[in-house]
Formats: sequence, C-alpha cells, structure tokens
Amino acid sequence: MTGPDQEESSDLGALVNLPGVRELREAVANARRRMPKQKTLRREGLAGLTVTIASVPDGMAGGLLAGVNPIYGLYASMIGPIVGGVLTSTRLMVINNTSAVSLVAGQALVGVSAAQRESNLFLMVILSGIFAVALGLLGQGRITRFVSYSVMTGFVAGIAAVLVLSQLATAVGYSGEGANRITQTLNLLSRLDEVNLTALMLAILAAIITVILQRTPLRAFSSLLGIVVPTLLVVVFGLNVQTVQDIGTIPDGFPLPELPSFASALEVVTGAISVAVIALVQGAGVSQTVPNPDGSRSRASRDFVAQGAANIASGLFHGLPVGGSLSATALNVAAGARDRWAAIFSGLWMAVIVIGAPGLVSQVAMPALAGLLILIGLRIFKPKDFASVWRAGWPSRSAGVGTFVATLVFPIQIAVALGVAISTLLYVSRSSTDVTVVELVERPDGRIEEREPAKTLATESVTVLDVYGHLFFAGVRTLERLLPLPDKDAIHPVVILRLRGRATLGATLEEVLANYADKLEAAGGRLYLTGLSSEAHNEVVNMAKLHLSGPAWPYPLTPIVGESTQKARDHAEAWLVNRRKETSV
Repeated sequence: MTGPDQEESSDLGALVNLPGVRELREAVANARRRMPKQKTLRREGLAGLTVTIASVPDGMAGGLLAGVNPIYGLYASMIGPIVGGVLTSTRLMVINNTSAVSLVAGQALVGVSAAQRESNLFLMVILSGIFAVALGLLGQGRITRFVSYSVMTGFVAGIAAVLVLSQLATAVGYSGEGANRITQTLNLLSRLDEVNLTALMLAILAAIITVILQRTPLRAFSSLLGIVVPTLLVVVFGLNVQTVQDIGTIPDGFPLPELPSFASALEVVTGAISVAVIALVQGAGVSQTVPNPDGSRSRASRDFVAQGAANIASGLFHGLPVGGSLSATALNVAAGARDRWAAIFSGLWMAVIVIGAPGLVSQVAMPALAGLLILIGLRIFKPKDFASVWRAGWPSRSAGVGTFVATLVFPIQIAVALGVAISTLLYVSRSSTDVTVVELVERPDGRIEEREPAKTLATESVTVLDVYGHLFFAGVRTLERLLPLPDKDAIHPVVILRLRGRATLGATLEEVLANYADKLEAAGGRLYLTGLSSEAHNEVVNMAKLHLSGPAWPYPLTPIVGESTQKARDHAEAWLVNRRKETSV
C-alpha cells in the first residue's frame, strides 16, 4: 500500500520535474553562489557612493538641459544604474544620465508647450529604450561602427557649443531672443545691460570651485561643492537669483511608475531615435575603453539591451534618458570598483538621497548649475580631435564641419539625421574609390608578384587579376573602369578574375561581369571566375546574362588557396593550344 508520505513525496517529485522548475532552481542556486561577499559589498558600496556624489549635480544639471524639473535627472541617476548594472555585459559601465542625451532630449522638445513637455519627454525616453532594446535583440550592436569618427567629432563639438550657449541665459539671468542658439547669443551680447551680475558671479564661482577641487583629494566632491557653496550664499544672504524650486515643485518620496499616453508618439519618435543613437554610441565608446576585470568580452548588442531597458524603466519612473556615461564609469573605476555591484549601489545610494533630502534639492541655485554645465561643455570640446579631423583631408573635414554647423543651426534630431547621412555618404564614397585591381605574375622562383595590370589585353594572353576593396554597387562601377580591355587587334585574350573571399556577388557585379565577358567574347576570348563561394557560384550559375561554358567559366572555391585559379590557368592554356592547332590546320 502507498502511504500519505509516499504520495506526498511522489507529488513533490512530479512538481520538481515540471518543465522550467529545474532551470529555476539552478538559477536561484547560481544567484546565491554569485552573491558578493562582505568585503566585496564594502568595496563596491564605497565606489557606488563616490559615483552617486558626483551624479547629484550632473543629474540636476541634466534636468536643466532638458528644460524640466531637475529632480527628474536624479530619478534617472537612480533607475539607470540599477537596471543597466544588472543587464550590461560591460561590468564596470555606469548607465546614467549624461549631458549629451539630456541636451538632445531638450532640443528635440523645442516648441512643445510647457503643459505637454514632461509627458512627451517621458514618452520619448521610453520609445528610445524600446528602439535600443529592439536593436540589441536583433544583434545590431555593430551599427555603431558605421558612424564615422569625423561625423562624431563634429557632432560632439556641436553638442559642446550648444551646451555652453544654452546655459548662458541661466548663468546671466537674461534670456536672449532668436530662432536658434546663435541668434539668441548675439541678442544677449547686444543687451549686456540686462545681465544679472549676481547670477553671473555665482556661475563663475561654481566653475572656479569645481576646477580647483578637481586637482585636490576632494575631486570626487568637486562638482557637488561647486553647487553647494553658491547655494549656501544664496540662502544665507537672500540673493535674488533663480533656484530649483522656481522651476518646479520637488515631490517627496519615491516616484511611482506611470505609463505615459502614446498619443504623441509620432511627435517625439524622431527625438527618441536621436536620443537612442547618441546614448548607444556613447555606450559603445565606454565598452571599448573599459574592459571587464575578469577578461571576458563585452557584447555590444547586450549593452544595447541594457541601455534600452534602463531607458524604459527611467521613463516609467519619470526620469531623463540614460546611456553609458564615460565620466561616471571612469570615476567608478578610479574608486576601486571591480564588478557591476558598484553601479547598482550607485542607484541605491541615489534613492536614499531622493527619498531623504528632496527639500535640499529645491534650494539649489540655478546659476551654479549653469556654471557647472558651461564647464562641462568646455571640457567636452577636444581641439586636438577636431584638428585631427581637419588634417585628414576634405572628406573628413567637410563631414566634421558640416555636422558641427548642423548641430548649431538645426534641431538636434535633424542634425543627427544629417550626421548619419553624411557617414553613409562617406562610407559609400570611400568604398567606391577604395578598389584596386592587381595582376598576379609568377616569378621564376615560384613566388607570386603583384603588378599594376596593363591597360589592354594582348593576343592569346592569360592575365590573372585580383581585386581589393568593397564590391558594392558603387565599388563595382570603379572595378568596371579598372578592368583591362582587349586591344583592338587582340585575338583570344583570357582573363582569370579571382573573387576569393566574396560571400556574394550582387546584381550590379553580375551585370558588370556579364558585360566584361561579352567584350572578351567579341575578341574571341574568355573570362574565368575563380575562388567562388558556394553562394556566389550558385549566383553565377543561375544568372541568365552570364553564358557559362561560353565567354565565362566559373571555378568554385577550394580549401587550398590558389588551387581554383591554377585549374583555370591550366584550362585556359590548354584551350589556347587547341585554338592554335585549329588555326594552323
């Protein structure tokens, strides 16, 4: 008989064997094994606290850049590091609010009414996160490689200039009039009598304190003290300048998640894409700069997902956009962080500040934040990088300067789109011109020498050609111009074209090869295509315009380098011998 205990044991065994339960138990066991030890917690907790202290002024300044309540920057600095720290493959990367993404978000909302600005901002942050997650899940982490260095340098320089110009109004207590930052600044310079000298002095004081303290052991607190000291002067002496509470009410307690209305999605989608692009490019730079301590490789696509998830969570909790922060990550490393726990602790420490001291945040002097942001903008601009782009030639120069000017003149999302378009044009242009054709000639000692091919093909000559460069549609047209043509009196010229390493050919290349084969056939010659991959070979076989066993002969790839080319040469020489015999008869 089966007792109750045996039945209970049997039921428990069946439960344990249910699909997914075993994996869940293993995941819990692994999580317990990976929980940090007390020594690790102490080290990572201190590193996270250092990052949090520096993130307080940066987060509030981010709110100022985005044109919303500065507390939203602190919310982002709370949520971003926690969610991002859990998911990212670059373990020391701090996913936080940055000046660049805040500025992009703020510029994308220019013209939006004050009543809709906050809801549109949070919706934009969520959409940018969805976009980043989608790219990561599709394995598109490599797309950041297609943004050229010159375009990114021009864009960063433009962001730095816009950042500085955008804070002049807050720093001097007067807002200039105009359609863009340049005209507003010119208007400000023409109305210097409207400047609030008290606000200007506080902004300068904040910058001076920050610069001086960054050269001392208090450098981790430099930005914080840069806004605390001017704020204390405002409180103690009752100075007439704008404070955070004049911008908006600082709510008490922890923010509750809220899904914004998607009715304005079409209005903010371009801004969301711009925010995502900038955040992901910044994150890619961080992952390339800061390797994992254990030697494991960072995965760009997983970092995309981490940054996207962090943005979705930040938007739900009324936070600004976030991305991989190079400055916060560098501070994290300098503070002794060795694992992702430091970033997670950074977010937890920020939660303590948000919940425990909202009243202190409301007293912060706005000119001090503006002075800090102007200092950040001046540091973002790297004259050496721009000089390097300028010396690289007219393509890089025009791309860098064009993106810089576009960032100053146009809305930020248009500037990003232009930057991407310029990068694409540069890539296509250089791919089309960076194509080289060489002739392979066997020397008496058996070695193969590369030579510049002759312009024309001689009678009964066998010419082996190799191609370097990208054979996309633009590069194919360059190849078409470089291929040698039969001399007007040439008979039976043979060309062997090596295509080893080309996974596919494409319609444009197939058309060029068919036309070239026809020209050789008109002179009684042949075209041999060697080193064809299985897919490329199938393309050639299925191509109606390329007549096989006629003017064109395909030879598939073999594991031995040069074997298919040698077979083609042997076949071509045997064919020429037969042609001579037929002619002599």
